[in-house]
Amino acid sequence: MTNQNINVYTLIKPEIIKLRKVGIKTAILDCRLLLSKSLGRKLTLYNHENVNISKNEVEHFKTLIVQRLSGKPVSRIINKRDFWKKEFKLNEETLDPRPDSETLIESVLEHYRDKLQALKILDLGSGSGCLGLSLLGEYHNSKVSFFDISKKSLEIVKINSLNFGLSDRSKFVHLDWRDKDWDLNLIKIENEIKFDILISNPPYIPESEIKNLQKEVREYDPFIALNGGKDGLNAYKLIIPKLRNILKKNGKIFFETGKGQEKFITSIAMEYGLLPIQYKKDLSGVNRVIVFIIK
Repeated sequence: MTNQNINVYTLIKPEIIKLRKVGIKTAILDCRLLLSKSLGRKLTLYNHENVNISKNEVEHFKTLIVQRLSGKPVSRIINKRDFWKKEFKLNEETLDPRPDSETLIESVLEHYRDKLQALKILDLGSGSGCLGLSLLGEYHNSKVSFFDISKKSLEIVKINSLNFGLSDRSKFVHLDWRDKDWDLNLIKIENEIKFDILISNPPYIPESEIKNLQKEVREYDPFIALNGGKDGLNAYKLIIPKLRNILKKNGKIFFETGKGQEKFITSIAMEYGLLPIQYKKDLSGVNRVIVFIIK
């Protein structure tokens, strides 16, 4: 079959117009990513490049555009997403990493400026592993235990850790924080050694509000990773009472939170003797991360 040599922008321009008509603001980048996927390219193509493309590859690209037009996020079509300094593989049981969550990484870096120290970190509800693996990339003498209810999520963390050369400093823990003794079971797995740091982006959307989320989130992120129960606080209520059992004295907790939840979460934490030491805003000015200390 004859291939054609064509400029990338010339090829994607009609598809950009289609995506813009349905209100997709990232139409140009989306087309570049989907064309790269259809050609099996690891690196994203640029508008000025020329590509050698077959008729079948053009048709494949157009089928990917149809998926995008239906509301499916690019990250779910290509099963990967950039976060912090790395590109993470995803599957249907992992939350799609968001830029807002990078606020949590920034906060840890502010509190632990010595990158050579050996920290023992727990990534609680690890999903794709984007938080814990990003920290392993910053702290080269540290170790992370990735805790998740989903075996399929943990498989993706393993794949990502291998791709980044971080598997030797990663541990994978299949537990459920809804179980009464999850903290005791975790510490047994950890040979009774507690953690210096806990990081967590738990589900915090009130169940009644999930139906109002963007289609890209509502239909393609796993429900269990969004659903925070009636008030959005279920996960915090289950996690916070156990933290003294798994964190060292002066250990720090970094929670991602939803808009307007910081007062409620702080109130729950203070009942269990945790002291809030920082509220960190994301790029939108929303209090996105709360840092607590174990005293």
